[in-house]
Amino acid sequence: PTYNPEMSPDEAEDAIEPAEEAGDVAKLLDIISASTKFGGNPEEDEAAEEWETPAESALDAFYRLVKGSNNATPPPPPSSLVILWGNLEAWLSCEAIVEVCLGCIVAVTNSTTAGSVIKDHQTGVEGLDVSLVRTVMQNFRSESTIQEQACLAIEGMANMSEVLKKKLVEVEDIVEELEGARDRISNERNKKYPGQALDALGLGKK
Repeated sequence: PTYNPEMSPDEAEDAIEPAEEAGDVAKLLDIISASTKFGGNPEEDEAAEEWETPAESALDAFYRLVKGSNNATPPPPPSSLVILWGNLEAWLSCEAIVEVCLGCIVAVTNSTTAGSVIKDHQTGVEGLDVSLVRTVMQNFRSESTIQEQACLAIEGMANMSEVLKKKLVEVEDIVEELEGARDRISNERNKKYPGQALDALGLGKK
């Protein structure tokens, strides 16, 4: 990969559109990785403020590529879930980034389950602290879209990997959090997402 750890936010911003046009998923992941190092609260941290826009733009471009991927775009590498998870954690105080990052995680898990089941050792997911998704749900209880995306992320991760499924089942209060999400999701059609996540974890009501 062409990862440049010294990339400036302006260089990152300039590289996003050409990378998207070229279908260069790896380059976008490089930019997302670079932004992770400077994640934080943009209102309190100057580096986070400078990186906030390229961080969100790179995630948006990655989402469009993976979500709309045709055969011309290679599927995201298995390691992308780990990169996105680190990004989510770094930008936890930034609602817009959390929302699009969760969307990217959902897109990656869907593109993975649609293809073949990857062996967990290829994805590096063993070290993921999956309780982060519960923290996100707790921090953004009034944000219906984040609640929806978190449920879809849990469902996708459970379907993608037995290791992740087991880890998610062990997260304290995960059932209560998912059941509570039904009331926090305002779109009637999407109130089924928490149930789908519980079913994917094998914790749904029989």
